[in-house]
Amino acid sequence: MSIGLQRKAQHHSHAATIDPAQRELPGWPVLVLLWGMPAWWALGMLPFIAIIVAVPMIAFLSQRSRVKLVPGMLPFVAFVVWMLPCALMLDSFGRMVGFSMRFTQFAAVAVALVYVVNARHALTVRRVMSGLTFTWVFVIAGGYLGMLWPETTLTMTIGQLLPAPILENEYVRDLVFPSFAEVQTPWGAEQPFERPSAPFPYTNGWGAAIAILTPIAVATALERRTAAATVWLMLGIAAAIPPAIATTNRGLFVGLIAAVCYVLLRLIGRGKWVPFLWVGSLGTILVALLTLTGALNGIAERQDAADTSEGRGSLYEETFVRALASPIFGYGSPRPSFTSEITVGTQGMIWDAMFCFGFVGLALFAFFMLGGLARTWSAPNVSALWLHSSIVSACALSIFYGLDRHILTICLVLGVMLRERYAPSSRYWNANPRTEVSTHAA
Repeated sequence: MSIGLQRKAQHHSHAATIDPAQRELPGWPVLVLLWGMPAWWALGMLPFIAIIVAVPMIAFLSQRSRVKLVPGMLPFVAFVVWMLPCALMLDSFGRMVGFSMRFTQFAAVAVALVYVVNARHALTVRRVMSGLTFTWVFVIAGGYLGMLWPETTLTMTIGQLLPAPILENEYVRDLVFPSFAEVQTPWGAEQPFERPSAPFPYTNGWGAAIAILTPIAVATALERRTAAATVWLMLGIAAAIPPAIATTNRGLFVGLIAAVCYVLLRLIGRGKWVPFLWVGSLGTILVALLTLTGALNGIAERQDAADTSEGRGSLYEETFVRALASPIFGYGSPRPSFTSEITVGTQGMIWDAMFCFGFVGLALFAFFMLGGLARTWSAPNVSALWLHSSIVSACALSIFYGLDRHILTICLVLGVMLRERYAPSSRYWNANPRTEVSTHAA
């Protein structure tokens, strides 16, 4: 008994004298973001919660004498820093409010990116992927809220506490008073299009989330390697089909097709024929279901009533031409179009980065995304390959969808992959990943 007590005392004495640079960072700040998403959304706090939890992240990081940085993460940090001089181009109080919210959100995500790289023991691959998979489940549930109560908007939120001048900004107002769906009645439509959007302000955000998060859910099930995980994955995918159909969202299917085709090509290249056949068969079944359920017809009908393809082309041309007039700092924020009702700099992350933050901002963001993909190209197992494909999906979506609401997911995924890629040893980043062993619950 005395020997055991002596060892325990020695252990506590050793822990008390550990160099701050070696102390483990707690995982709860990131996990609060992911697992608490339903509560933050209902309270209208999704725009602020990342900023709030960034404060303890910075405090914990500041206690370490050395903060680890891995190749591939600095371009995003540089992108966020570059946003600051671009604020000089803002020309109204309303735009300053919108920019301030965007900048603080992106800065908070940059902190989370640094944090997840340094909190490797507390934020294991499994824990991060499980939290993101829970987010996927909640997004699917939000789709059903939009289908059942499309006219509902949450008003008893933190938005009640904000000053009226801030709420005059439409972007801010849509975030703090979340609606369940976008209800659109384009000219010529026989009936309104009730398109689920919760927990995002706009339907395109919901579709982008499903396209980016579904590959992560697949990666999570494959990492766990249990029958129960596979069954839950299949149930989740099946549950996502009705709200996905209701959104009539083209981008959702483009993102998913990009991810699946990418995985199929990589599997062929590696000679992994059994996984290839599984993915190909499931993909074929899903396409058949979408055809039989009329999802493709629904998209076609909405396009007949409100075809935005030609309008987007003109908008992109205007975005590029106007960006040439301010190529370094951009304009700081989106601006009204000269020819369209759609705001310039809102229809695609790459166009947004170009217009708002100049070609320098565009280069930094593209370098982060494409450079991260290149650095983690090895993706040594099927689970890692699916995780990698979520970034492929995000790159495809960045052409025509904004990714502000998804940048946290993108940075967590790239942060984890880069961290494991450059770790001296990794249980996950190898051809035969081992089950993660941690003193923390998975």
